[in-house]
Amino acid sequence: MINTYSLDQRLYHIGLQLSGVTKIRPNSWIDIETTLHEATLDVDSDSRIFSLLCSWVIIHGDYVIIEKLMKLQKNNFSPWLVALAVFASNHGFHQWKRLIKKLRLDIALVDVELALSAISIKGEEPNFRKYGFLIPKGSIRARSSDALSTQQLIKKNIQYRNRLLYGASWRSDIISAIQIGLKTPYIIAKTLGCSYEPAHRIFKEYLLASSV
Repeated sequence: MINTYSLDQRLYHIGLQLSGVTKIRPNSWIDIETTLHEATLDVDSDSRIFSLLCSWVIIHGDYVIIEKLMKLQKNNFSPWLVALAVFASNHGFHQWKRLIKKLRLDIALVDVELALSAISIKGEEPNFRKYGFLIPKGSIRARSSDALSTQQLIKKNIQYRNRLLYGASWRSDIISAIQIGLKTPYIIAKTLGCSYEPAHRIFKEYLLASSV
């Protein structure tokens, strides 16, 4: 079942520890990359979101499909997704480097002048300035307590669990879509944003394997 949920509900479903969030219905499709991308678009209005996303990346950064994020960026560019990629790269998730590009103008989590003033006193987080981000040292509060562990999230999110089983790939997501009850390759392709051919092929393979 496909439903529209608030950003907080979707972030909760992919593993962020948020209080007072109503749970989603079973078998709803809440896409990891779409949720991350949409959350970065909200950073300008609420800078705290960025630290939460960084907390998520530290634990789960290996289990994203970078190609999906690149496609979302092409359709609706989010500068703070680039910053999240810089943070991920700083923490050893090198596949995220494909999302990094230099901005035309410098931006900050707060006012640019305030950020420059704080940087002059505290220093700055490494590698952000060269891509156009003014991030004073200590302003990213990434905490493991803000995100579920891998063991916790695999019990809660079928898309995430299948990425551990099959790798972070379109195949994994197509299998997840089948398992939550999407009935046809056409619906799967439309929901996931993938092309019809892999959805149709993997759908047939999954049904064949399940019949044995």
